[in-house]
Order: sequence, then C-alpha cells, then structure tokens
Amino acid sequence: MMHGNVFRLQLAAYFGDRRRIILRIGVSALLALPFIFVSMPARAQATGLVMVILFTGFFGAAVGHARLRADLRYARLALLPMSRGVLWLDLVLASALARLAPVMVVLAGFLVVSGREVTPASLIDLLGLLCASLLLLTLLGMGTGRLARSNGEVHLFGALVCAMLAFISGVTPLPEKLTWLTTTTAWNPISRLLTALTRLSSGPASIPRVEFVFTSLMVTAVIVIAVIRWISGGTRKKGKT
Repeated sequence: MMHGNVFRLQLAAYFGDRRRIILRIGVSALLALPFIFVSMPARAQATGLVMVILFTGFFGAAVGHARLRADLRYARLALLPMSRGVLWLDLVLASALARLAPVMVVLAGFLVVSGREVTPASLIDLLGLLCASLLLLTLLGMGTGRLARSNGEVHLFGALVCAMLAFISGVTPLPEKLTWLTTTTAWNPISRLLTALTRLSSGPASIPRVEFVFTSLMVTAVIVIAVIRWISGGTRKKGKT
C-alpha cells in the first residue's frame, strides 16, 4: 500500500473482519425486517427504512470515530505526510462506503418485496440519494464523535442529533406550529430519500429532472473520487519531504 493512502487503510479495516461485516449487515437487516415484510402504508414503510439508515449510518460513524480517537489511531494517522483535508476525505469516504454495503442489502430486500415499477432511472436516483445521505450522516457522525469525550456522550449527542435530523427532514410528523422546521426538505438528501422510497413503494411516478441530474452526478462523483483515492498515495503536507 502506498504511503498516505488512508482510504485503502480504512477500507481494509472495515471489510477485513468478516464477523464485523456479518454483524453490521445482520443488525441493519433485523431493524429493517418489519418495514420490509409487514404490510403498512408506503409512507410509513419508507419512514421506517429511513430511520434505520439514519441511526445505523450516523451512530456507526460517530462511535467509530470516537473509538478511532480513543485508540489514538487518529493521532497516528494525522502524522502521515498528507493534508488534513485529504485525511478527512479519506476517513469520511471510507466510513460512508462501509455503511453503504449493509444498507444496500436492506434496500435490495425492500425493492424485491415492495418495489413497484422499478426502472434503471429510479435505481440511479435511489443510489445517488443514498450516497448523499450517508455522506452527510457520516460527516455529522464523525463530527459528533470528535466532540464527545466518552462513549456515553457519543450516544447522548447522537440521539439528539438523530432526533433533530428526523425533525428537519420531515421524517417525524410535527405539529402545525413546528412545520417551519421542515423548510430544508427541498434540498435535504434524507428528505428526498424518504420521498424516493415512498415513490418506489406506492407505484410508478416521475422523478424530478433536477433531482435525477443531482443523483446521477452524485453517483459519478463518488465513484470517481473513490477510484482516485484508491490509486493515490496521498497529498503531502507543505514543508514535508
């Protein structure tokens, strides 16, 4: 492995332990089973799946980064000859891809059981929104894990942030006087993911052109950046030789 390639190092840590992979997929699937196999309205089904993605994605990143700091691995990684921005890019991207695998298994089950009129365009749209949501959740989770000083604080701050995200994303029904909290749903990827899952479960519906362009660009950008970081040796810090 080339020096400074934290992206490959983190992916090896995430996917090198088969037991951890099986447990991660199993936990996500177990939480999502009722919303896949139990008959319920399309909106309720999509809401349950989004909450599973929200909790597993956010808490996974928050707890993982808190552990990374507690084990002093983050301090050692920061000593590598690479810029701090590239270091965080590698950590966020690798963590998001690690959360993407179990979520895709869950959503594959959802599409097989409840998907209606699934098209290539709807799959691209779903994947793009999923990537955007997981990147956002991973970034927020790692930020929470960096601020927390103990495992208890990680879970406390995480619960508060998850509740706030659910409120502003329109996932949790709100009283009429608090509906102003959902003003961000037009550009919030978590909210758009909820709409996309509802659309796939309730029947054929057109995808907004702006959303499809965004999701297509998101999928392309994630693939390109991941490939670049995989083959790259990292960016050196100024003044280092």
